[in-house]
Parts: sequence; structure tokens; C-alpha cells
Amino acid sequence: MLETVQIVSIQKSHLQHMYLWELDKEIQMNTGIEHPRTYELFLNSFAKYFRGEKPQYFIKAVEVNGELLGKIELFYDGDKNYLGILLASQRDQGIGTRALNLFLIEVKQCRYVDRVYVEVYDDNERSLHFFQKNKFVYTGESSAEWYKNQQRKLVTLVRDL
Repeated sequence: MLETVQIVSIQKSHLQHMYLWELDKEIQMNTGIEHPRTYELFLNSFAKYFRGEKPQYFIKAVEVNGELLGKIELFYDGDKNYLGILLASQRDQGIGTRALNLFLIEVKQCRYVDRVYVEVYDDNERSLHFFQKNKFVYTGESSAEWYKNQQRKLVTLVRDL
């Protein structure tokens, strides 16, 4: 069956499922979530997003054949636009690449973004490979962060749109 990948606006009905991703140990390690938020804090954060109180964020859900599989987001820190993508399942099937390309077209056209950055832990080989095969290149920037009492290196990659 042909997979139809779409990026759609986050709906309140997505939130419970998305919160479970935040509790997933593998996702926590790959994204650096040491202490997951409570469900109440998670819901409050998205309530602010829905009310327009977080204009620095632009978030879309990734759906395949109508099923929620992930999210993709852009965060503007006042200087740079940072991208994040999470696929909770069906990895290594081209879904992330299709979602990324749809999202980048949208942010270029609707938000006038011409460059995006990602920060990835250097021990997250799957994510590094994903971004490199999708035309992201190392900037040479890195920082050290602590995760569960271990220091990890966070590297920055960039892609011009």
C-alpha cells in the first residue's frame, strides 16, 4: 500500500499520544529529556501554543494514511531557526524524509525561512545519518551537555533552503 505522508496542524486529539512519546526512554535519550514534564505541564505548554502565546514555535503533526506517527517543529531563538523531528514508529521507510521536505517547503513559503539548523547528540547515529542524507552539513559548532550524569556532545548541522 502506498504511504500517504502529510503534515497537519496539531490537534488537541493528538496530545495524549504525543505525551506518551515524551515518556519513551529511547526518545528521552535521543532528545535529552532527562525529566519528562507532567501531563498537566505538557497540556499547559500546548494550550499556550494554541492560544498563540508561543509565536517562536511552528509545529506540525506527521500523519501517514491518517495515523499520527510523529511531529516536526521549528523554533526561532531570536537568531536562528532550529528544526526538530520525531517519528515514534515506522522509521527507515522514507516517511521522515517526506515529512521533512513537506515541512521545509511550507516554512520557506509561509514563514520566509531560508536556513534551518538542527542540534543532535553525536551518539545519536540514526538522527545524524537522517540529517546528513537530507542535505544538512556540520557547522563545526558543538557544545557539551549533561544527561543522567554523563557529558554528551551536541553538534550543530545546517541546511540552506
